[in-house]
Amino acid sequence: MTGSPQPDAAYRPSLVPACRQAGLTADGARLLRVHANAIYHLPAENAVVRIRNAAALDRMRIAVKTAAWLADQGYPAVRPLKMTQPIVVGPNIATFWEYLPPGDGRRPETKDLAQLLRDLHQHPLPPFPLSPIRPLGYTADEARISTVLSEHERNWLIDRCSELEEAFARLTANLPSVIVHGDGHTNNVIPHPTLGWALIDWDSVGTGPPHYDFMPTYLRPRRFGYPETTWRSFAIAYGIDPADENHLQLLAQIREIRSLSAFVRGAQHNPAAHAELNNRLSSLMTEDRTRIWHAL
Repeated sequence: MTGSPQPDAAYRPSLVPACRQAGLTADGARLLRVHANAIYHLPAENAVVRIRNAAALDRMRIAVKTAAWLADQGYPAVRPLKMTQPIVVGPNIATFWEYLPPGDGRRPETKDLAQLLRDLHQHPLPPFPLSPIRPLGYTADEARISTVLSEHERNWLIDRCSELEEAFARLTANLPSVIVHGDGHTNNVIPHPTLGWALIDWDSVGTGPPHYDFMPTYLRPRRFGYPETTWRSFAIAYGIDPADENHLQLLAQIREIRSLSAFVRGAQHNPAAHAELNNRLSSLMTEDRTRIWHAL
């Protein structure tokens, strides 16, 4: 009998070859998380390796360059290791980062995230080109090549992406453009030994309206069952009125659709991702606002 595929089955074969190319050892490597990519702790190197599909090569180059520049500027971004990266291994790419241990077990609050994002949004732009964010990411592309979506689901998702892309362009024509993290939530905030907290996961960094970075927190009470105070405490700490939802409804719809991308990609190998994809997609297609979503 064949067992269920491991959630990191698409990435693990690249682990040892990537480390070898980087001059590092994968001895004792431990999977920390797998979703849009697989993240492994390399204890012998005091480092973390992130492995994902090579289609993201260009944006991972930007992620590494931007995070390194921000860290050099004193901003609390997790540092990439100093080497030529990303490293291409077959169908995947690998990036290597400093490992920041859990420390004393502190967990970030929404106010900590709000301060990190506010400081990022106020930071000067880098001295190299930083492209505008893709508000829907690569969701439509993932849908086109997916083997788990039905034809009806695929067509609906591609059409919805097109509608929202056009609406985003109209909305942001007169909004400020700043450095945007692109996936700012408390799971991407970790303790830093000297700077308090650090932001990780720079895969989606770009320029765009600061409001875009509010979406993960804004959606927590609306989709994930969190109390409404989650959004209120974030907004107050950031310095905005939590009752002012101008621009936020459309951006929330965009973020909801974008969130499907990693699930579409991971559903083929990860049963939990497949189940959550079905949960989210069906609730969106039927406009069911009561359905609770689950993070992986």
